Amino acid sequence: MNVHVVYAHPLEDSLSATLHKTVVESLQEAGHQVDDLDLYREGFDPVLSADDRRCYHDVDINRRRIDPYVERLRRADSLVLCHPVWNFGWPAILKGYFDRVFLPDVSFVLKDGKIGPGLTNIRKLTTVTTYGSKRWRAMVLGDPPRKNATRFLRVICNPRVKVRYHALYDINNISTDHAAGFVEKIRLEMLKH
Repeated sequence: MNVHVVYAHPLEDSLSATLHKTVVESLQEAGHQVDDLDLYREGFDPVLSADDRRCYHDVDINRRRIDPYVERLRRADSLVLCHPVWNFGWPAILKGYFDRVFLPDVSFVLKDGKIGPGLTNIRKLTTVTTYGSKRWRAMVLGDPPRKNATRFLRVICNPRVKVRYHALYDINNISTDHAAGFVEKIRLEMLKH
């Protein structure tokens, strides 16, 4: 299986970095082809410029600056997002990735005035994330990152996509053993991917 991992965290010594490394190594160990996109390391530009927005619906023009990212996404059978949750949302660079790469005729298609999924090649969709907040607080606030990953992204993928959401909450107050247990859980999940 071709797995596209999209990673968003600027620090190499973070828990997110450990999780990212675990995801990539475990998927490779399981025999998958892994295309690892580290948005910070690759210097991804998350800004949707005025010109980008003007060209948004012009399929011939809108992909010129981001076509390599689109092609990587289209080659994938599975998409794994690895990121922290900041301010109850995706990191800005990851949100910018979606704004710039998930374009018409990429993530969705318009046919007879109706929107349909554009990433029907994606049959597995997995998120590995961390929250500084406790789970109950995220739930009270509607947990937008979970909803985006399990609802919004689901409808633009293959209609039979398998969705998994792995979250570690309250990371500022957990023990190193608790964090290590979550990393091990992710390792085992990726080996079964």
